[in-house]
Amino acid sequence: MKRRLLMTMMAMVLAFSFTGCGNKKADETTATTEAASEVKDEFIKFVGTDIPKMDTEEAEIMKKFNSYFAEGTAVDTDALLKDLTDNLLPNYKTFLDDIQAIEVKTDEVKALKDQYYDAMNAQYEAMQKVEAAVKDKNKDIQTEAQKLLSDAQSKYTAYNDAVYALAQKENVTLNGEIATTATSEAGSTTEANTEAIDPSEAMTDEVETTEAAQ
Repeated sequence: MKRRLLMTMMAMVLAFSFTGCGNKKADETTATTEAASEVKDEFIKFVGTDIPKMDTEEAEIMKKFNSYFAEGTAVDTDALLKDLTDNLLPNYKTFLDDIQAIEVKTDEVKALKDQYYDAMNAQYEAMQKVEAAVKDKNKDIQTEAQKLLSDAQSKYTAYNDAVYALAQKENVTLNGEIATTATSEAGSTTEANTEAIDPSEAMTDEVETTEAAQ
């Protein structure tokens, strides 16, 4: 009788243990599903809402910057320098701060945000080099600016590739700059933002002329 009671109690303990394992497994599955949903939702908001707003800010700044290098016209370096110092660079710094202010929680979207920021920051540093090159009439600094612009574009391409990869992983279709949930694989990546025109060729004659006059 005692043995039978002991076996019954053991069976009850085992049954309780199995039930506990089952609940734990179900809880883990639910948590995983919720985490996956959080990544997808945050990714859609980031690519579909946050970044388009950032790109609009950046496009306005770069449109003005690029206007100084219109084909067939001489660069007004005095006007460019003043605009860089008074408007373009301060506005770009505000744009970078706005990127940093985007709130993201998931590691996947944080990584995208960091890549986007790095690309935009490289372009900002290139514009700072342009300012220094104009101010000092230094062709070596122009070359540094050119390299930074190339780095910025490479980093932006890497960011776009990362967006596409995460869209595929999360089963999100990208339509222009708007991401929407869908059952098919990701379509196309976002269009590249307005990149800076390489000022090196446009400014070369202006710098050389100034140097020769000295």
